[in-house]
Amino acid sequence: MSGALDAKEARAAEVAAPAQAQWRRLDARIIWVVTLWGSGLALVTLAIMWWRNAPWWLVAPVPVPLVCGIGYEALRWFKTRYRLTSTHVELKTGLLTRTHRSIPRNRVRSVDVTANPLHRALRLALVRVGTGHRISSTKAAVLSLNALSAADAEELRAGLVRRAGSGEQRAIARLDWRWLRFGPLSFATPLLGLSAVGATYETLDIMGFDPDNVLIPDLIDWLSEANLLPVVVLGVLGLLLAGAIGALGWYVETWWDFRLIREPHGALRASRGLFVTRSATLEEERLHGVEVAEPLMLRLGGGAYTYAVATGAGSTEDEASTFNTSALLPPAPIEESHRVAAAVLREERDPTASVRLVPHTRHALARRVRWALFCGLGLGGVLVGLGVWLTPVLAHIGWVSAVVVWGAGVLFARDGYRSLGHGITGRYLVTRHGSLKRRTIALRRSGVIGWTVTQWAWHRRSTLCRVTATTPGGRGAYHVKDVLMGAGLGFADEAVPGVLTPFLVRREGTRGADDQGLS
Repeated sequence: MSGALDAKEARAAEVAAPAQAQWRRLDARIIWVVTLWGSGLALVTLAIMWWRNAPWWLVAPVPVPLVCGIGYEALRWFKTRYRLTSTHVELKTGLLTRTHRSIPRNRVRSVDVTANPLHRALRLALVRVGTGHRISSTKAAVLSLNALSAADAEELRAGLVRRAGSGEQRAIARLDWRWLRFGPLSFATPLLGLSAVGATYETLDIMGFDPDNVLIPDLIDWLSEANLLPVVVLGVLGLLLAGAIGALGWYVETWWDFRLIREPHGALRASRGLFVTRSATLEEERLHGVEVAEPLMLRLGGGAYTYAVATGAGSTEDEASTFNTSALLPPAPIEESHRVAAAVLREERDPTASVRLVPHTRHALARRVRWALFCGLGLGGVLVGLGVWLTPVLAHIGWVSAVVVWGAGVLFARDGYRSLGHGITGRYLVTRHGSLKRRTIALRRSGVIGWTVTQWAWHRRSTLCRVTATTPGGRGAYHVKDVLMGAGLGFADEAVPGVLTPFLVRREGTRGADDQGLS
């Protein structure tokens, strides 16, 4: 009997010991990061002031923010503690207002490890622990530790995501430099070109060359005598070239040394980055599906993004963020996207590609064409009205704009209509929609926790509706857009039987799913 009690006490001591883990500080070298960063910024500021012959009373206060920043960082380091127990990860921080946050380890949904160049030079890393909660403040949904030593960060990451399991680490995907051709295929390319022009202008202005009085008048005089057509063509090509170079640089920095691996315990880990390294870990048991996204330019080039639909993974707001945890693959050939999606889901074929989607009724096309017509008439009407009031030039611009907007709108309407579809294959329901960014989403039917049926006033005449699957992963809501009410309800009831059944009624004397409705 005493032996049994001793064994129980020993096991209790083993469990209790980690719960009494000592509080630990962040790495003190984070103060050096702030010092080096602030010193570099101060030196650049002083150099610009010296170049511009700034008066002494502007130069003298420059070191003050640097000293204040270093002091604040030292106090923050001194007042911050963290610990990892057998049940929780805890953080105490704050100067004027003290905060004690505690996250149960079984609530951890993602662990991200990032390091900018200064962090890497000092062998530090920033760790973000995500819970997957959908609240307005991103900072409140994530526990951040800035910064830990690289070894401590990896130890903490492994401790938070380790689960029971066996096997070998297996690589699912790695960066192929042939994919670099997809970098410039983005609407951001012309914007990057314009940004390069703006940055050049601001740099010249800071350096004292005064472009407003030197370069721009000479440029206007030259344009007044030049043939505008080749100038405009060459200018547009120059902007696109500058934007393409910027987009290629962004692609290289973001996706350098990309690797997607499945760890022995089943977690998915994606690491990437040239100057700023990023490592995101998702628990496989929190995975609810995949999404293959095809922005228009990338789709024309045969490429796509691949995202995970997982609890704690990226939402709509942070899909383009540097710290997006849902990205499973860089912009890559569509075939590679489907291969990786299937491997992540442990399926032989990607559900987004293996199902034949049900096309939607032409009422959806008519609705999109009407919207294109209304947008064109609205823009043209405003400009024509201003033209009647101010100058006839605006009236001509108005009707031309209306024709252009309507024509482009009809093209996008037809493309968006062809993209619509939904279907069921095995354990997954699949939905597709979008033109500027076509999205094909495969959701595990077991991960759908509810349905929302929405019908606006302009839907009712054509009996269209939007059926939304609610899931705890990804954006939380995935739509089947502009589907007939009966077909949408039938699809939802077939995909997840029993959820909508209490709300469905069938009219007497009718047959088929199209005759169903909400009670």
